[in-house]
Amino acid sequence: MKAKQLFDKLIENWHIKAICFVIAVFLYVLYQAQSVDSKVFSVPLEVESKNGFVSIVPHPRTVAVTARGKSEELAQVREADLKAYLDLNYVSKDGEYDFPVLITLSDSASILNPLELKVTPEIIRLKVEEEVTSYVDILPLVNGKPAYGYGVKKVTVSPDQIAITGPKTMIENYASLHTLNVTTSGAKRSFTVKTKVEQKGIFVSHDDVEVSVTVEIEELDGSKQFTKLPVKIVNLSPELEIRAMTTDVTVTLNGSLAMLENFKPGESFVTADVSHVSKAGTFYIDLSYSVPKRYTLAEGYTKNIPITFTTKHKPVVEVVEEEKPAAVENAVKSEEKTESQKKR
Repeated sequence: MKAKQLFDKLIENWHIKAICFVIAVFLYVLYQAQSVDSKVFSVPLEVESKNGFVSIVPHPRTVAVTARGKSEELAQVREADLKAYLDLNYVSKDGEYDFPVLITLSDSASILNPLELKVTPEIIRLKVEEEVTSYVDILPLVNGKPAYGYGVKKVTVSPDQIAITGPKTMIENYASLHTLNVTTSGAKRSFTVKTKVEQKGIFVSHDDVEVSVTVEIEELDGSKQFTKLPVKIVNLSPELEIRAMTTDVTVTLNGSLAMLENFKPGESFVTADVSHVSKAGTFYIDLSYSVPKRYTLAEGYTKNIPITFTTKHKPVVEVVEEEKPAAVENAVKSEEKTESQKKR
């Protein structure tokens, strides 16, 4: 009887009660919708692999993670609280696989009320391959032009090898890596610099070490021609003088290009010894060259030149007898007269 009365009470005005129930549910949902917010994070995507396999195709650097929760708690979540990664640890052989994007929360974010997380994209397909390590040669990359008269003799690098790690098929294609650029522009002496080794993309990696590149600079040998050089005459007879001589004197020196560039022959560089010439006329006179020890005289230099000599004209000197002063002459006569009187 009581149960029947209770049931009657429940269904009494049931349509009014149903309407009230629907309104209550609507108000609850509305309240929940107003108190729940969403936030989108751009999270770096990592690849975890401890089984010796790596991806050989590019994958997205970041993924979009949408978090839903209460506004006051969602405001406490930062991008650093989220971690997105692909787990390659279950792979056992080379091939292509679909990997789900996994999301984890930091400890501080985990204590909040459960958040609804959604990641985009959810699945990423990768081609994976065994990871290997190999040693390759390091080749120094040198460019630029040393100063004039200098050249690069030898270039060495220390250490001369480096270990690289990456997918097997890629590593097999590398026999060497270059250093970063080392310039020799304007160099006049040997030098050593520290530099890095080039990086080969995102799949092949090596330790970020410094290497020493030593560049040996040497002076280059060459030649330089000098023309119309002045000739210094030595040991010319005082009775002769030079009437005519050529200035077409040419010589080529061999030696250091850098030093030859600035070398200027002095006034005594070319000399002509004419001590054996004692009369007028035209004679071919041998030339002598004062060549510094650091240079050598190349073949084809001017060995002698014609010089025309003439006899000097002696000036005529007239001898004029000087007249004695009258006073002196009178004094002499007076003395002679006095001596004559004494004798008497």
